[in-house]
Amino acid sequence: MLSRIPISVITLIAAVGVFVSSMAYAVGRDGGGSSSGSGVALYWVGQVIIVVPIAGRLLSRRQMSNASAVTLIVVLTVAEYLLKVNYGPLGFAFNDEFLHYRGTTDMLMSGKLFETNYGLPIGTYYPGIEEVTSALISATGLPVFEAGLIVAGVAHLLFILFLYLAFCVAIRSHRIAGIALLIYYSAPALTSFNSMFVYETLALAFLGMCMVAALRSAIEKSPADRRRWFIVAVMCIFATVITHHITSYMLTLFLILVAVASRLTGSRNTAVRFGILGAISLVSVICWIAFVAPLTISYFSPTISGIVDGVQALLQKSGSGASPVTATSPFSNTVIGALGILVISALIVIGCWQAWRRHRRHPWIIGMMLGSLGWFVDLGIRLGTPDGQELAGRAATFVYIPVSVLAALALTKLVNSGPVRRLGAAVTAVILASVVSLLIDGLANGWPPFWERLPGPHLVSSFESSVGPEEIAASNWSLKYLGPGKRIASDAGIYPVLIGYGDQNPLQVITELYSTPTWTPAVAQFAAGMNVQFVQTDTRLTTTLPAAGNYFPGDITFATHPIAPAAINKYNNITGVARVYDDGTIRFYDLQAQGYVPQKP
Repeated sequence: MLSRIPISVITLIAAVGVFVSSMAYAVGRDGGGSSSGSGVALYWVGQVIIVVPIAGRLLSRRQMSNASAVTLIVVLTVAEYLLKVNYGPLGFAFNDEFLHYRGTTDMLMSGKLFETNYGLPIGTYYPGIEEVTSALISATGLPVFEAGLIVAGVAHLLFILFLYLAFCVAIRSHRIAGIALLIYYSAPALTSFNSMFVYETLALAFLGMCMVAALRSAIEKSPADRRRWFIVAVMCIFATVITHHITSYMLTLFLILVAVASRLTGSRNTAVRFGILGAISLVSVICWIAFVAPLTISYFSPTISGIVDGVQALLQKSGSGASPVTATSPFSNTVIGALGILVISALIVIGCWQAWRRHRRHPWIIGMMLGSLGWFVDLGIRLGTPDGQELAGRAATFVYIPVSVLAALALTKLVNSGPVRRLGAAVTAVILASVVSLLIDGLANGWPPFWERLPGPHLVSSFESSVGPEEIAASNWSLKYLGPGKRIASDAGIYPVLIGYGDQNPLQVITELYSTPTWTPAVAQFAAGMNVQFVQTDTRLTTTLPAAGNYFPGDITFATHPIAPAAINKYNNITGVARVYDDGTIRFYDLQAQGYVPQKP
């Protein structure tokens, strides 16, 4: 039935789905937020309207042209990106977007690279997305937010299209490539984090283009064409290396993996080309870290240590050490997440068998077969390490590339198998439902979390839900009247906004400043040791628990009760400490410039 719907009609249906889910956002903003049952239901109805016709058409056995497959992929990508934009249409909301906003603004003001970024020091040395956005702003005069949306949206679409082209070149079937892209859409971060104004979004576009160029450099018949594509691949490697660290590491791993697989399958020329590209990528990464971005090593040390500790704890059966969460995930999310794990695992097994049985001489597919085993490593990180959910979600962006190829081979085999053909529409419907459940799993267990699925009322210290007019006004004030780079103790909600709009240097692990009802010598000594210049307080912290778990950035102790009013009001009674900003909710106290109160605007 779905296979007979024209592509133009599917496009119109997807537009209706975007409208329905956007109506859900309006319901959330009207006051209910994600606690609005009707709003949440409306959101998922819209998503089903978008996903089901596209998935049904790609999975059908009906003949489909390459142009039709590309159109469906573009429609799905644009529809989901529009929903991401409609979530916060007036300004950035996600933490990391504020960090890159500040990097772009500083670059525009100074005209230089490698300007200090207090919130993302490592981002200073990977300025790719700021360079592109600054160039667009200089050419058009657009504000940073609008230019950032364009750069992120175009980069995200290019990554998806390059990935599709890479699948087509390697598999030589646009139908299987389309199914692989459909499966890839179940990656948790794809429609959210990987389409935000962050450096990984642009780097992924370069990664995708490098994949295409590397494959074409190996299969083109003309030596001149092979050289041209090889040069393009090298340029994409360099662009990836200077744009995002993790993406450049994954690109290096991909090139080496295909080189090894090519050698194992006897494709010597492909092995040589991918081996050279892998070596160029590896040397580029090492040189960039050694000569430009040595901070990268210390930046990743805590993450690596956490993974190692979590694995050791898991092997010793003493628990993962993962932090608990205060907002319990809905049972439906848990069920669909478990179902997704089972479906993907089964498809990988079937896909590996299919790859070995029919494509064992195909270097790229064998490389993807080896790479798909990373799914089980990713699953172990997800279940057995601290912050495993977040780390696994980020890693899934790369792990799902080989996984989607193997899953597409498995689904193609299932759809075309004799039993399915004999049983007809009923089994096809089950396969479609399974794939749609994977896509819903990626959305439900990705970002934003369930408690801010819809925009709505202010939530304290809770990511996007904490970014409101009060936080923006206070941050803009801080830049105008305090100047940039001040060391400010703040709650986690306003923390990224102070970095982005305020160009401030807010501090982490400062809970002690808010834990006592009086200003004790120990607290004073702590503040002096942290070189705290200003303290920010918010009266809402005394009435509500944070859905994200804790009140302050860097705090790993999850809150069980609101902060006592005396703990933040004590700053009114400290001799020599001035209250320099007060909007009735948010306040700033000057711990150094005693008695000085700047004039209010």
